[in-house]
Amino acid sequence: MVRLMPTLLSSAAAVIWCSASSFAQVQEPLPPPTFAIPFDEIDEAELQTEISRQVGAFLQTVRSHRGKDKAALRTSVTGDVRDDQSKLIYLRNIGDHGVLEGYEFSQDTLARGQYVLLQRPLNRLNEFISYFQAVKQTLTETYGTPAEDEVLWTNDLYQPLPDYWGVAVMIGHLRYHATWETADGTVTLELTGNRHSRLSVDFRIRDTGALT
Repeated sequence: MVRLMPTLLSSAAAVIWCSASSFAQVQEPLPPPTFAIPFDEIDEAELQTEISRQVGAFLQTVRSHRGKDKAALRTSVTGDVRDDQSKLIYLRNIGDHGVLEGYEFSQDTLARGQYVLLQRPLNRLNEFISYFQAVKQTLTETYGTPAEDEVLWTNDLYQPLPDYWGVAVMIGHLRYHATWETADGTVTLELTGNRHSRLSVDFRIRDTGALT
């Protein structure tokens, strides 16, 4: 089983939650990734399975709390939490990476949720691409074929070298994006990078204002 570390993310990760175009921007004043842990100590399959499980649990939490207030969600989600006015942000680790799980409220009802996996050590070059693919498969099994499914290159330096596509993600040259339209809202899966890889699942609830 994957051992989830009980400590909070270090103060090196600062989270800015905005209610408009940018729900969760993560600023990470971290040193460059290092190969801090021998590769053979990390079970890739277990991490993929656990990340997919956590994403599934997160999406179920959003669906089951559609139209409910912060108090209802706080009784259902456990872990260290930051209560920031209209938002609840839970912090934890999975393996050696950081997790931010946030919920945003509008007019005292849940309007949006986001699960973010932040790269800490660089364990394998294509590690986060594997996580994206595992989560995408889980979401496809749940919601069907995505309405949008894109692999976007802003710089094709590493495009001929698949073994280094994880580096391309990490330095912002490559981005993965997929979107599903569901009965409850829009689910967006993204893999981006800015010195470190960042995998996010965003769930925007549909017709929040009409909920009772």
